[in-house]
Amino acid sequence: MALLLMGGNTVQAQKKVHDLNKPGYDERPVHYGFYLSMPLTRYDVQHSQSYADRLAQGGDEAVNAKTDFGFYTGLVLNVRLVDYLDARFVPGVGFYGRTLAFSNVEVPGLETQPVMNETISNVMIELPVLLKYKAKRRSNFRPYIVAGVKPGIDLGKGTNGTIANDIKLEVENFDLALEYGIGLDIFYPYFKFAPELRFSHGLINQHRPVANSVYSNYIQKLTNHNVSLIFFFE
Repeated sequence: MALLLMGGNTVQAQKKVHDLNKPGYDERPVHYGFYLSMPLTRYDVQHSQSYADRLAQGGDEAVNAKTDFGFYTGLVLNVRLVDYLDARFVPGVGFYGRTLAFSNVEVPGLETQPVMNETISNVMIELPVLLKYKAKRRSNFRPYIVAGVKPGIDLGKGTNGTIANDIKLEVENFDLALEYGIGLDIFYPYFKFAPELRFSHGLINQHRPVANSVYSNYIQKLTNHNVSLIFFFE
């Protein structure tokens, strides 16, 4: 009976090892990969004193941010620090178009529109540096959390593309964001796949004042905010 029990336990242990995909993956000091994401992105708007004064005078203007889709992709450099903790450098390029909706804004020489949407396009080189804390692996699954900072450099002009100075908008070429999120490592026989939900909050005012622009004059501060579902392949 004892021999049968021992034999059964050995078979179960062998089956468990056999079913474990990439069993030595966690011990690698460095590994690489790539990722794809289509984030929801928007500005957080802080209105200016001129805007507040206009409303106090009975104006019905409104300046609000809309949520848009973006796209970014890049590479992964993962460095194992200690058990359950990794450092990650995930540089990439992002394509964004963030929209501001201006309602009933009077512009000299132009017909007042109920709503005028102005989109500021950015092509960003992004350089996130993150710490990844991993839970204990369970079979071929392992949840984790990440947090860090993301510097970004805009390769474009950072404007709404208009040629009318009265409605021109401009943003800065550099940004720095705080990022954090959760994810799940899923181990397959030949690679690891990880869906990750990450939140990004800009720390630097992106608004660049434009002289004589009515639209720009109504804005005091713009910060970038993203909610991203990212797919990692490593």
